[in-house]
Amino acid sequence: MEPSAVAPQAHRHSYLHEVKGLFAGMKLKKKKKGEKGLTIANKDALGVHDGSEILYHDTLGRQEEEEEDLMNSNALSSVFASLSPKRKRAKLVPRIHEDEMKSQNYQIAITIIEARQLVGENIDPVVIIEIGDEKKQTTVKEGTNAPFYNEYFVFDFVGPQVFLFDKIINISVMHHKLIGSVLIGSFKVDLGTVYSQPGHHFCDKWALLTDPADIRTGAKGYLKCDISVTGKGDMIQATQKTADTEEQIEKNLLIPKGFPSERPWARFYVRIYRAEGLPKMNSSIMANVTKAFIGDSKDLVDPYVVVMFAGQMGRTTVQKNCADPVWHEQIIFKEMFPPLCRRVKIQVWDEGSMNDVALATHFIDLKKISNEQDGDKGFLPTFGPAWINLYGSARNHSLMDDHQELNEGFGEGASFRGRLFIEIAVEILSGGARESKFSRIIKDIKLPSKDKDSKASKGKDKTDKAGEDGKSASPSDKTNSTEVEVEPFDVSSEIYEEKIEDFLLFGTFFEATMIDRKIGDKPITFEVSVGNFGRVTDGVSVGAGGKKKARGGEVEESLLHEREDEISHDLGVPLISTTHPEKPLITGGNRNYQYLPYDERKPCICVKSFWGNQTFRLYSSNTLEKMADHLEESLEQVKDLIKVSEIESEEKMRTTLSDFINQSRAFITVAEKKPKGLNYTTLDKKRLLLFRQELEALANDAKGIVQQQKKMSLDEMIRETQIFIDKIRFLVDEPQNTVPDVFIWMLSNNKRVAYARVPAKHILYSPEEEQKGKDCGKIKTHFLKLPGKRPLGWTVQAKVDVFLWLGPASYAHSIMENLPVGYETEVPSNTASEHSIVPSPACLRYKTTHLFQLRAHMYQARGLIAADSTGLSDPFAKVTFTSYCQTTKIISQTLSPTWNQMLLFNGIVLHGDGKEIAQFPPEIVIELYDDDAVGKAEYIGSTVAAPVVRLADQKYEPPKLSYHPVYCGNLSGGDLLAAFELLEIPDSDPDRLPPVDPPDVSQIYPVPANIRPVLSKYRVEVLFWGVRELKKVQLLSVDRPQVFIECAGKGVKSSVIQSYKKNPNFNVLADWFEVELPENELLHPPLSICVVDWRAFGRSTLVGTHTINCLKQFLCKEQLGPQATPRRLDIIETEKASPESSQPADLSQEEPILADHIYAEVEQGKCTVIEPEPVPATLPAAEPEHSTSEPAKDGKHKDRKKSVQRSTKRRKRTIADESAENVIDWWSKYYASVLKMQKVKDIFPSDGKTEDHKQTSGHIALIIEEEPDKRKDKTFKRKPQETTPNLATLQIYEGDLESEFNNFEDWVKTFHLLRGKSNDEVHGDSEDRIIGKFKAFNLSPADPDGKSDPYIVLRLGNTEIKDRENYIPKQLNPVFGRSFEIQATFPKDSLLTVLIYDHDFVGTDDLIGETKIDLENRFYSRHRATCGLQSQYEIEGYNAWRDATKPSEILTKLCKDYRINGPFMRPGEIQVGTKVFKGQTVFTEDENEEPVESYEHLSLKVLRAWEEIPGVGFKLVPEHIETRPLYHKDKPGMEQGRVQMWVDIFPKDMPLPGPPVDISPRKPKGYELRVIIWNTEDVILEDENIFTGQKSSDIYVKGWIKGLEEDKQETDVHYNSLTGEGNFNWRFVFPFHYLPAEKQMVVSKRENIFSLEKTERKIPAELVLQVWDFERLSSDDFLGTLELNLNGFHRAAKTAKSCDLGMAVAMSEENKISIFQQKRVRGWWPFIKAGELTGKVEAEFHLVTAEEAEKNPVGKARKEPEPLEKPNRPDTSFSWFVNPFKCLYHLIWRNYKKYIIIGIILLILVVFLVLFIYTMPGAISNKIIVG
Repeated sequence: MEPSAVAPQAHRHSYLHEVKGLFAGMKLKKKKKGEKGLTIANKDALGVHDGSEILYHDTLGRQEEEEEDLMNSNALSSVFASLSPKRKRAKLVPRIHEDEMKSQNYQIAITIIEARQLVGENIDPVVIIEIGDEKKQTTVKEGTNAPFYNEYFVFDFVGPQVFLFDKIINISVMHHKLIGSVLIGSFKVDLGTVYSQPGHHFCDKWALLTDPADIRTGAKGYLKCDISVTGKGDMIQATQKTADTEEQIEKNLLIPKGFPSERPWARFYVRIYRAEGLPKMNSSIMANVTKAFIGDSKDLVDPYVVVMFAGQMGRTTVQKNCADPVWHEQIIFKEMFPPLCRRVKIQVWDEGSMNDVALATHFIDLKKISNEQDGDKGFLPTFGPAWINLYGSARNHSLMDDHQELNEGFGEGASFRGRLFIEIAVEILSGGARESKFSRIIKDIKLPSKDKDSKASKGKDKTDKAGEDGKSASPSDKTNSTEVEVEPFDVSSEIYEEKIEDFLLFGTFFEATMIDRKIGDKPITFEVSVGNFGRVTDGVSVGAGGKKKARGGEVEESLLHEREDEISHDLGVPLISTTHPEKPLITGGNRNYQYLPYDERKPCICVKSFWGNQTFRLYSSNTLEKMADHLEESLEQVKDLIKVSEIESEEKMRTTLSDFINQSRAFITVAEKKPKGLNYTTLDKKRLLLFRQELEALANDAKGIVQQQKKMSLDEMIRETQIFIDKIRFLVDEPQNTVPDVFIWMLSNNKRVAYARVPAKHILYSPEEEQKGKDCGKIKTHFLKLPGKRPLGWTVQAKVDVFLWLGPASYAHSIMENLPVGYETEVPSNTASEHSIVPSPACLRYKTTHLFQLRAHMYQARGLIAADSTGLSDPFAKVTFTSYCQTTKIISQTLSPTWNQMLLFNGIVLHGDGKEIAQFPPEIVIELYDDDAVGKAEYIGSTVAAPVVRLADQKYEPPKLSYHPVYCGNLSGGDLLAAFELLEIPDSDPDRLPPVDPPDVSQIYPVPANIRPVLSKYRVEVLFWGVRELKKVQLLSVDRPQVFIECAGKGVKSSVIQSYKKNPNFNVLADWFEVELPENELLHPPLSICVVDWRAFGRSTLVGTHTINCLKQFLCKEQLGPQATPRRLDIIETEKASPESSQPADLSQEEPILADHIYAEVEQGKCTVIEPEPVPATLPAAEPEHSTSEPAKDGKHKDRKKSVQRSTKRRKRTIADESAENVIDWWSKYYASVLKMQKVKDIFPSDGKTEDHKQTSGHIALIIEEEPDKRKDKTFKRKPQETTPNLATLQIYEGDLESEFNNFEDWVKTFHLLRGKSNDEVHGDSEDRIIGKFKAFNLSPADPDGKSDPYIVLRLGNTEIKDRENYIPKQLNPVFGRSFEIQATFPKDSLLTVLIYDHDFVGTDDLIGETKIDLENRFYSRHRATCGLQSQYEIEGYNAWRDATKPSEILTKLCKDYRINGPFMRPGEIQVGTKVFKGQTVFTEDENEEPVESYEHLSLKVLRAWEEIPGVGFKLVPEHIETRPLYHKDKPGMEQGRVQMWVDIFPKDMPLPGPPVDISPRKPKGYELRVIIWNTEDVILEDENIFTGQKSSDIYVKGWIKGLEEDKQETDVHYNSLTGEGNFNWRFVFPFHYLPAEKQMVVSKRENIFSLEKTERKIPAELVLQVWDFERLSSDDFLGTLELNLNGFHRAAKTAKSCDLGMAVAMSEENKISIFQQKRVRGWWPFIKAGELTGKVEAEFHLVTAEEAEKNPVGKARKEPEPLEKPNRPDTSFSWFVNPFKCLYHLIWRNYKKYIIIGIILLILVVFLVLFIYTMPGAISNKIIVG
């Protein structure tokens, strides 16, 4: 209905006699009741004051309170003034869509290394890893408490990050039994904790195992493992494995940094009080049927709450048919504190007859509700009691919920679904888990009631009757297990007595445009709601917001109505939450968008709601957020200023920080003064304290920077400030919600279509400026979105400009303060009949109109998203302003279009005050699309901009072009260079507008010349080199490529390569073109490179493109002064990033075409003579300084006096191998390097540095082999110290060589060509560049059993070398030790690919991963990457010089190439340029020989220090091993393992290099360990004699070497030992294979019966001896065990007496011996069981090599050869089973001789008596009868 057509009707409502209208706190004159509609004029901003106007009563009370505050607040407000500038519109946000939740791929890699100190006797441990539903397990190790596994597992996960991080890794160690294994201990950590670690991993840490069933028992053992979680593109960082000794377990626990090493158990209480406002409808289908019959009177919802934490779940009882249920139950979790799981997940479920449905989900992050600091600063997690708001899907009354996933916590909730009153508290358990007195006190305190709480008196303490919570007085088993407990608790009524306040939510819609045409055919309404207030269900508004529960629980309905009317009168706006339905109109110039004609009438909404008054939380949060925003904006300004002037930017930085210091102090003062009476929870108090501490600390840091206590560069200051911002942002997030978020829903035909969610705090009003929400009382543009999962590239559903104000009703007078001036309020009088409850909405009417012309100057864009398969787009832009839209022309096939087009929008009418429009004009939305010939255009990004406004009476100034960032979803989609101006058309002279340039033929206006950037001429020079790695295009391979280079419409093309396969280089190299570019460097257009392929009949196909966005790097700086270097040009080598890849090998080079360095330059100026200039800026590009280990090396060089020939003579034996039988080989050098690297790491720990994450990866494998006993090293290093430093070492790079040397792009720039559409998935995979050789590790398992059988394949050009027969069975950390030679021709074969395949007997082999190396770059690089420089120069031996040219020749060539004077070689020194290097140049080989002069050593030293040469120095590649990640194209960006390798390249035209280095893996040596068990003593006695009660044991000893369990050997049994002594004289013989250098034993065996081949594993050499008690009928009893690491075990005791438990525990370095050195040891060792001494054994160990064992064999047991004599056992030692008589004699006769004799005599007597009595009567009667 038209607003003007409202007929005047009498009001029917009796109480509508007077209508009050409060406006800006004024009471207006009464109006009579028959008037047409209430119009209140607000002529100017302040309102017209009548004499009769009195201040409204509500504000009076307010004022008195405020007066005393004013004194202080003036000072404060000046401090905060900069935080909240006066604006009518909210700050412009260029991004339309917020971050979406993206599914990502994650890989969880877990290595189980070993376990120690497991609790249990003779256990067979197996480790089981569970993540979610996936479960994997290690092999079973038999009979050991310290099993060694070294097994690697990979889990893959796809999903959004938040859900990944809630997943729990549960690692449990079980004792393996055939039927039902027994849990020894388990460990839990959530993936979020792992991911937040540096490098996203825990490496080499000990996880503490506990028993969840009984938390009192403490540690059940320790498990050493690596856990890493990597997403796409995360660099895997492998840290150095440390040498491990026993004591380090405590220091190296698997817990995040800063956690205490001993974590106590704690109880986590989650108390669920009650909920309100849950959705009323039941979700099952049956219920909908019921509803149809009964009607919707009952609350059809049966809610219960589920709480999940640390992998456990507790749930409350179900409250039937209740939307406002009361539970009063607490859920108790037990977990160690601080927990390794971070989030508590609280879900409300509805119990259904068929299935339960989640109603809503809420997460609480423990980090946000606790503080980890030490001392009184920190606090335990605490929360509430407070409300949490629940959000989920909005129900359109359909049978099934379309967006159920929103209720389960996936995605942003689109609607309020009730709130829940909860509390969280944590109590640390001291000692056992019994309910401590403390916990009861805590409970009393936690509930604000001081005395009424009946919890303590519930009969829990003294009485034995079970408490009402179902727990008996004696602590049940549940108390001590980690099982979740749920119990009711008592609540005092005080807890709910929060002060309820009325809140008003007022909104005005200023614009609703860009409405999607799919929904535009029905009338559209907007609904604004807060909580359940203002929600429209089935088209009926629930009052103005539900009913308010009174104390007694009945509803104060009448009261509500009265108050409502009062407000409605006072405000002059009826309480209604929806706008009037209107049909949208079509936008001019764009059929897809429609708009609602809110021209002069802007509809208002007003919602009243009731919430507890805890706004102080949001106020603090707002102030902090404003501080953070202010800092961020200032930082942006500083970054812009840097481009202008250094001094100004530093000045700005200082003022910013000083502002920040003042604000922090002011904030603390304000926070301190807060009234205490409010509902403060513990968390509120703690957070206040936390704010204070944090801000004080930050202010002090800032003060330090401002006062320049330590000199900081501007970059460092910016970085520090960024850290401040992040810290404040963390504090901003308020975990205890108060007022729920406001939802703006667009309803089409009463169906919910799209929404925007506005956080309440952003629009919350406070009289203090700095506490006000940032969008409160401002017009903000919201782009409405679809609920639930949105498809990629979804369009905006609507754009609304809304003014929103939310605040306590007492501040109602200030609602209108900030509205754009010049409105009248119009309230339609209530014309509806009596029955209608729905009042029609009010409007603001803006009478004044202004006519404008909008000019959109669309100049160009850069870096757009590719939308076509060619890798380009055909972009055009749509510019939408209010209800108008225009489109630019289409520019085909480019990512950097220059439209140079001005769009004119004529006759735009805007309502409102001219000055305000000028200050705060409506925003412009620019959308970019890719034009498709078929189908509709594809969206590729958008941005929002504000126009520059010029009113009719202002002077015209042309606007400046500026870049606007373009986003597509949350992807950055380039920049748009444009300017927008809004010019008022004067009424007097409509044509008086600034002139426009004439349009071209097609009526397109260009951007006026005074706005276009100023251009000047530049010349671009290009050097074409070649194209590489071109993939097939349209199924045909590329044969005749040509390159086009284009910049700003001008360009140049290369010659056509006639046959790409034969020679991929261009024959015409240099070319140039001139181009006009803007003088302002920031406006330079991008340069694009296209490669096309010419096919038959003159057809051409685009192969790929590359765009260089920043030309500045190539800009030629004019240099003054003489120049010695020739001019250089840049080679643009175009390259196709392809997934094939290339392989390193010893390559040879046939056509060295131009090995000079070449650079590109773009110079400014006319094309006259260009001054040649030295190496341009691309040259000294970032070369990572990797020289941490260099100083150490140099030092060594100086001190070394070494002879050339010495290597083989003197170094025959060294410590590298304790058996001193290995000649030093390449592997000795390798291990020495690894060791050295670890030392360097210890000296320069990498925590502080932000190291490239690629670093630190190479060592996993290497060191695994080293690990178990670096202990020996230490013993030996003391003695022959002088021999070790002489080992030459090489540099081990933890990443690939390219990352160390800037991709070797110093001689030519490589550009990757891209084609194909870019979308979310592919971003960042365009560079599939990858590596390999000799050693790989942590490969991804390819076989179902979790292992691989890897082998190497090399590809270079057409050559392929398959090393399939040398595969390494069942190994994820193979050592290949292979070297290959390949011949190659540049430029044809320049890409070497190393592939690691998995060998399968059946079917094809699987690719594990591959890596590619660009050999050409290495060959031509000035870093000399052909053959690494060794650390020492030697002629022969393991470190013989392997390059074809000697160091002195290399040095001479370098000096010549770089025009340096020298090298001048003089005895003892070499001079290069101005620098002199000193060192030894004369060597004597033997005492009697002539000294030899050699400059090679010193030349090498100069080369290794080449980067120090002034002017031209750069780093030369040292002898190295690089660690290259392997990738697989199916899992882009996810590392599949790494390979360590190196490549040497030798040109064919040079002399032949020496023979390749032999790196074949060392063969393990055969050894034989002979163990003689002589005697045992003090073995505990297990058996008891039935007759005598005497204890004895039948002792025997078992022995085996770990890993070789099948070779178990046992002695014979010493029966009936009564003292624990046993005599054996028994020999065990254990043959095994051992690698001395790595101190590892090599075990080859089949994993199971079905294994085809043997698996080789490296494990530490450990001997296990166990003592057992022999049982004939039952299983034997285990008495004790002794585990000896053969590399380092404790010395033996000389006698049995001196042998005790202390020996095993106190293992210091001095007491350790290694059988590999001692060869023969004899003495006493203790047996241990469960930490107690259970016996002693006298044994002798003798180690011989396999050869010696063959020469002098010995027999097992007591057999020949070298038999042992039979032991001298006491007579009692025998088996009763075998010799029963002997047993009788020994056990019975000897002890009971006299009893037996007496017994026999008694027996005879008894028999006699019996016979006597038996025969007596017969004899007597006989006598009588006979006579």
